[in-house]
Order: sequence, then C-alpha cells, then structure tokens
Amino acid sequence: MNSDSKLLFYVQILDSALPIGGFSHSFGLETYIQDGKIKSLEDLESLVHSQLHHSLVRFESLGIKGIYESLEQNDYDKVFLFDRILNVQRVARESREALLKMGKRLLKLAKTIYPWMDFQPIEKFFIENNSITLPTVHTYVTYHLGIDLDETVKGYCYTNVVTTVNSALRLMSIGQTDGQFIISRSIPVIEEEWESVKDMNPELLHSFAPAQEIYAMNHETLYSRLFMS
Repeated sequence: MNSDSKLLFYVQILDSALPIGGFSHSFGLETYIQDGKIKSLEDLESLVHSQLHHSLVRFESLGIKGIYESLEQNDYDKVFLFDRILNVQRVARESREALLKMGKRLLKLAKTIYPWMDFQPIEKFFIENNSITLPTVHTYVTYHLGIDLDETVKGYCYTNVVTTVNSALRLMSIGQTDGQFIISRSIPVIEEEWESVKDMNPELLHSFAPAQEIYAMNHETLYSRLFMS
C-alpha cells in the first residue's frame, strides 16, 4: 500500500458520516444544554477543550497508546487489558454502552472496507466477550494501515470533537460555519494536549471529568431527548 492510499483509507474512518452510530450519541452534551450550562458558542468551545484536557487525551488517548504499543509487540493480552480498562473506567452507563456499540459497528464495517486486513485476533476477543471498545478497533485498523501512533491519537480526538460539534448543531442555535470554527480552533488544542502527555507510560491513563460523567449519567433521566447518550 502506498502512502497516498494509506492516508485516504485513514481519512475514510475519520469521516463524520461513517455509519457506526456516532450521530446517535451526545455523551452528556444534551444534558448540559437542557440544564442551561451550555448556551453559547463560547460555552461549547470551552466544553470541547475541557473534554480534550481532562478525558480524551489523558484517558482514551493514553489507552490508544497502550494498545498501539502492545500491537507492535504482538501482545494481545495487553491489548485486551487496555480495552477492558477503557470500558470499565467509564462511569456513565449510556456512554460506556455507546463506545461498545460503536466499536462493534466499526469492526463489522472495517471487515467490509478493508478485506485484506486480518481481524481474527480482535474478532475472537469480541466473540468471547461480546464487547470491544471503539478506541481498540480504531487503533487496530490504523496500526494495520501503517498510520503512526501520533496520527492515530490525533485522528481519534478529531473525530470526537466533530461528533460533539455535530451533536451541538442539532441541539443549539448555531450554524455550520460556527461549528467548523470550533473544530478549527480545537485542532491546535489536540496537538498541544497530546504533546503534553505523549511520553507518559500508558498505564498511567486517567480521567478527571466529574461534571461530564454526572451529566452523562443524568442523561438517562431526561424527560425528552434526541440522543441515546
């Protein structure tokens, strides 16, 4: 596979239109907005950057690093250990289930669009456990596409930012241009946040986002809602 094809295949799984169910989940954003905590474009941008700092980079991205390095060592026991950690340490049930559903759908989709790839190791794990998280499948695919660790992490964070912004477009009175403005301002934040932790031992992955977890849990009891999480 040449470098141009590799890049385009990677871009494909970063597409916000990828049919893995991301459009159905707000990961607590809907609760923030109904509770009046997110009212403006500035509020939304602040939330996106806070999620990057407190959760996405220090938790999921370090987990991705652990999975990627374990794949390099062909250590699948450790790959699946990180997968379990990424699953059980997410407190809100709806958010936890969302990442499992999206992981399952990405695995199914990837088998179709990357027919040359050997999915047997993670498919076996999925069959035995009936679960696999989105970060694990994302990392497995990008590793076998030959995408390096930094781009794997930054691509994952980027898709999360886009998912949050797209959810906000359905919940708030903001336009497409406003959404793209937030995404563009978040790209250097992704770079800076990852640079600050990329040399950490992935076993030190952690998250400190109590408000986000509480709002994600409270989503279960909303009277009316558009999203599954």
